[in-house]
Amino acid sequence: MPPLPITPMRARRTISVTDFRKNPSAHMRGAMGDTLAILSRNRVEFYAVPPERFEGLIDRLEALEGGGRSKLHAQHRTAIC
Repeated sequence: MPPLPITPMRARRTISVTDFRKNPSAHMRGAMGDTLAILSRNRVEFYAVPPERFEGLIDRLEALEGGGRSKLHAQHRTAIC
């Protein structure tokens, strides 16, 4: 069996999906504003990002796209609601 590829970790904190599911809000509070990498079988399944950080990322993307509250923000709001 070939070795698994190494993927960069985009978060300083990690937690298993099993543990995260038990109390996601408590784990996010415990992360104190950091992004959490949620792992399944030692692979990143998804990232849990605090709202303030997510909004900051959206603002930066919009600035790079050259607009204020662009289509990206509108699509994000529609997808979440």
